[in-house]
Amino acid sequence: MKGSRHIFFMPEKERAPMPGTDVCGDFMPFYHEGVYYLFYLYKFCIYYTTTKDFVSYTDPEPALICGSPEDQHWHIGTGSVIHRDGVFHFYFSAFNEGHKDIEGKFEQVLMRATSTDLRSWTFDPDFFVTPDVEHYGNLHWRDPHAFWNEEAGCYWLAVTATEKDELLHRSSCTHIMTSPDLNEWTHSKKLYAPRMFDSQECHDFFKIGDKWYMIFSNLTRWWETRYRMADSPDGPWITPSFDDMFDGRAFYAAKTVTDGERHYLVGWQGIRMNMDDNAKYQWGGSVLVHELVQRPDGTLGVMPVPAVEQSFDRSLVLDPEVHLGEWSGTTSITGIERYGFGWQELVQLPEQALLQVDVDWKPGTGAFGWMLHTGGDKLEQWCQVRIEPERGRLLFDRSNKFHDDYHYIEERPISLKAGEPVRIKVFISGNIVVAYANDVALAARAYDFPTGGAGLFIENGEAVFTNLEIRGNAEAAL
Repeated sequence: MKGSRHIFFMPEKERAPMPGTDVCGDFMPFYHEGVYYLFYLYKFCIYYTTTKDFVSYTDPEPALICGSPEDQHWHIGTGSVIHRDGVFHFYFSAFNEGHKDIEGKFEQVLMRATSTDLRSWTFDPDFFVTPDVEHYGNLHWRDPHAFWNEEAGCYWLAVTATEKDELLHRSSCTHIMTSPDLNEWTHSKKLYAPRMFDSQECHDFFKIGDKWYMIFSNLTRWWETRYRMADSPDGPWITPSFDDMFDGRAFYAAKTVTDGERHYLVGWQGIRMNMDDNAKYQWGGSVLVHELVQRPDGTLGVMPVPAVEQSFDRSLVLDPEVHLGEWSGTTSITGIERYGFGWQELVQLPEQALLQVDVDWKPGTGAFGWMLHTGGDKLEQWCQVRIEPERGRLLFDRSNKFHDDYHYIEERPISLKAGEPVRIKVFISGNIVVAYANDVALAARAYDFPTGGAGLFIENGEAVFTNLEIRGNAEAAL
């Protein structure tokens, strides 16, 4: 998955070692006249690519170029775009690390640029918002997110800030500024301060139905994108009790965009350093887009983007081969292995593939799902998209963890009931694996694995697999 312009956008080839500034991150999506503009951080500047379907992307172009070490915007950071009266306003973070601890100067400042075509931008010298050090600390002051608050009847600007004299690594908060016209801005209030995170960055606010949602990212414990929900933009902001994330621990800085009908969540899937499965995730990666769905209780889930799913338009011929356990059937496949692990191989994978199946399992079954990247006479290599229904977990596991520095297994919570089949969809593109179990997503990397084969597995139980299909994409250009 190197330098892709297809589905999982990345601006240039991955390489080892890979400095963080040479990959893209913190996508700032904006929709206008049928086109999605994905602005993103790249080499301390902001570039953009466009797409109409989240399948194919245009070549990257510069939008905001950083200044010199003497300028406040020596490094440009995350922000947002908003439109009013034919003018696009780009609010962004302006960093100059050389200003730290210098009286009268600040490391982080809010700045703005304007445009009439979303492509050519002019810096606005009249918008220069320094940290409100009277009411906040001077650690975070960045990531301005502008949006129209219909209930307040004015524009809001959400800012990542820090409470004064609060607990170490628990002081991050959300500050709100207001404006009637995007010109005159006033400091308003501290909106959300849970005293749980070191940083609540890359905010997004939006409304679906009668519910308001706030998204933010933080790396207090690991890379994570979380959300809160409320009946009013003033709060109180409630944490969903079961799950307040959209994806795994390497899906970061996600923001939403809508065409007026569908809402999409645009973030980046992290890259492991040196493209090594045993290395740590680093900042930045390739774009990953989910469609947001609102559940009946108001909580949010995610599904595959329909156009991405439809782009896998070539059905692969299956050639089943049973390896372990009891397997029977073709259109409806039953797998039984009550006292261990059983699996059957179905196909040799192409570089890009979509695998999907419905699974109904007997109560007490330990695990089931997809085997991926399989190979070797004794199954020396494998990956799994694994569901453990009794434990309520969706996991990504792989064979290369043995006798090495153990990293966490990628996992997500999921609520399942026997008798209610789960729909599993898995997208593979090079080293990227993105799995969906109903409306729960989990993305991961598998750098050390050739494409290999794919099949189904069962552990300590019995399951029936129906509506099985594996498709490739002949048009993919990786």
